[in-house]
Amino acid sequence: MDINTITLCGGGNAAHALIPIIRTHFQGTISLFLPYKDEAEHFQFLIREDQHIKAYTPKGVLNARPDRVSKSAAEACQDADLVIISLPAFAHEFTLSQILPFLKPNALVGTMPARSGFEYSALRLLQDHQREAIGIFGFQTLPWACRITHYAREVDILGQKASVGLAAFPHSISEELADDFTRFLGLTITPLPNMLTLSLANVGQLIHPGIMYGLFKGQEDCKYRKEDIPYFYQGVTQETARTLEHLSAEVRNVTQALQTRNPVLDLSQVISLKEWLLTTYSDSIADSSSLQSCFVTNRAYQGLRAPMKEIEDGYFLPDFQARYLTEDIPYGLVVTRAIAQLAGVQTPAIDEVITTTSRWMHKSYLERGELCGKDIQDTRIPQKYGIQDVKDIMF
Repeated sequence: MDINTITLCGGGNAAHALIPIIRTHFQGTISLFLPYKDEAEHFQFLIREDQHIKAYTPKGVLNARPDRVSKSAAEACQDADLVIISLPAFAHEFTLSQILPFLKPNALVGTMPARSGFEYSALRLLQDHQREAIGIFGFQTLPWACRITHYAREVDILGQKASVGLAAFPHSISEELADDFTRFLGLTITPLPNMLTLSLANVGQLIHPGIMYGLFKGQEDCKYRKEDIPYFYQGVTQETARTLEHLSAEVRNVTQALQTRNPVLDLSQVISLKEWLLTTYSDSIADSSSLQSCFVTNRAYQGLRAPMKEIEDGYFLPDFQARYLTEDIPYGLVVTRAIAQLAGVQTPAIDEVITTTSRWMHKSYLERGELCGKDIQDTRIPQKYGIQDVKDIMF
């Protein structure tokens, strides 16, 4: 593919990491679309003052800045060959609606990460805007753990994955696009066989809500001093690991049911959570004997604590509005639950985690075992887009 201009939508952790990483491997134009608050001004200062973002990685420091920054979708996107939306899932649809009118024919636009159900939303928007010639793609996960330490100045990049899956529509572009991203990002990007794999193999929907459930069920009001905030991944107990195993097994049950209905459907990349960890963090896990040990001995997860909000001097409560729930429930587990319903598969563990964590968020997706809660329209379940037959979910 002839990619000369890449536009990034978003000014968060992922964008801070992408700018210096892409610049290391790409000599074309890097643009930023930042319509929110004063984000654009911070990055425009870098350009004006000839300064750079410093990215601290295990292999050294990378320095880079974007070539241009704009609050205008037209300015930032009109000549883009490739657009990467690195925003929370709730912002995907709105951002796509902003940029689609300005994209040139045959541009490629996608999300990093996609989470579940992105394809249903994106394809509907392409149809509504009469932009069907534009290709879409999504990443299974972020390629690394990254945290801003100084906005528009410094970012820590940790825990790079050995490989990351990418799916695209039409599927014919997947392999070449994965090769391009392998070059741009300096790590292996693996083409996935279809967008459905991307939704079902969304490991964030298992890991984040599953660990939050394990850490805080029955202890929702427990206060913590800063030094006592539990480690997130390294805090996985045997009981939490069992919950994660049940969630993973139910996704595999859905996968098997879909493959039974359609034997030519390739869902071979929807693997168990433990297998994914061992594949993705092969060099970081010291003890692979159990799912629990894969988490607690993973160097890439070292030191990361559970999301908290400060309530008074020195005391914290669990933050149930963190993206580990507000993203991975409506744009993860709820979508998988909806696909399971179409496939006729029961999901008691998924139902329990959705019901419990939804209550923490003051949301309702499942009511009496049905996807009819008051907030279901804020998700990306296929039924929202008129899909009522299991054969129609397979992009």
